[in-house]
Amino acid sequence: MSMKWRTANCNNRPRRPLRSVLAALALAAALSGCSLAPQAEEAELIALIEPPQISRKPEYTAAQTTIEMKVNATGKLMSEKQENLHFISDNKRISEVLVKPGEKVSKGQVIAVIETDNLDSQLQKKDIEVRQAELNLIEKLRDDERSAIQQELDQLNYDILVHELEDLKAEMEASKLKAPFDGTLVSFSKKVGDTVKAYEIVGVIADLTRLAVAARFSASDLESIAPGMEAVVNINTAGSHTGKVSRLPLTETAANGEDSLDLYVLIELDKFPPDVQANTPLSASVITERKKNAVLIPPAALRTVSGRNYVLVVEDEGNKREVDVEVGISTATEVEIVKGLSPGQKVIGK
Repeated sequence: MSMKWRTANCNNRPRRPLRSVLAALALAAALSGCSLAPQAEEAELIALIEPPQISRKPEYTAAQTTIEMKVNATGKLMSEKQENLHFISDNKRISEVLVKPGEKVSKGQVIAVIETDNLDSQLQKKDIEVRQAELNLIEKLRDDERSAIQQELDQLNYDILVHELEDLKAEMEASKLKAPFDGTLVSFSKKVGDTVKAYEIVGVIADLTRLAVAARFSASDLESIAPGMEAVVNINTAGSHTGKVSRLPLTETAANGEDSLDLYVLIELDKFPPDVQANTPLSASVITERKKNAVLIPPAALRTVSGRNYVLVVEDEGNKREVDVEVGISTATEVEIVKGLSPGQKVIGK
């Protein structure tokens, strides 16, 4: 403006020589440039400074909807029919392994064999002894002169030999580990030459065509679960599925550290997904409590002091007031207000 003001006054003055006019214009331009530069920098600096904003606490609207209490766990798909494999002979070495893990087997099929020493020879000799005793007994029965006591003794001696033969046959049979049913050899931990102990678990066989949803819940969560409760199961690669709890764990601990189906909560799905495999990981949620048309607010809107529960309600005029409330079901994201708050009311968060 100073430059405009100066330019406007020069029009009323007498005309000066050209040299004087040019000198005056140059001086004016220099002076005006010096005076405007600081003002421009100051204006730019002011424009960059934004006024501070006063932080406001969030407001929430009380909603009326359904709230659910859930307990969560992880688990896997397991065979409904599964059995551990073991030998009953003690301190014997594996002489043959005829089936590899992952292969299917039929009921009675031999999976592995332990050493029998000279059991084959003993069995053959005993078989001959029994046959000889049988023939002798038949011959003696034709002799009517023998006493009843002698006949009974001969019969008892024969029976002893028969029992000894049966024991040898049972021992020979016990040297063979056989499949108890049609299925798949899931695992086998021994190889040829390894020593096994009596009833030591050496493998697992399962019917992989019959799978069950098995989940391990904590002891505290188990107290709130009952058969028939609704559940949601998320199976890796197979998506989410609905179902119901069909059975609680039958035992808390398994013998010999085995992974038994009896340790798990079983969930029956409404529709079992196809093309899933045993041991596929999953997560499960069981709905232990549900309430419809509940008034809900987020946990951040509930205030608790010395056992008192209250909220800050925003009135239509913008005023705030404390309102005591009664709390019902609470989850990590929702709190049910049983008394003291109506749907649609606005409350202030912390």
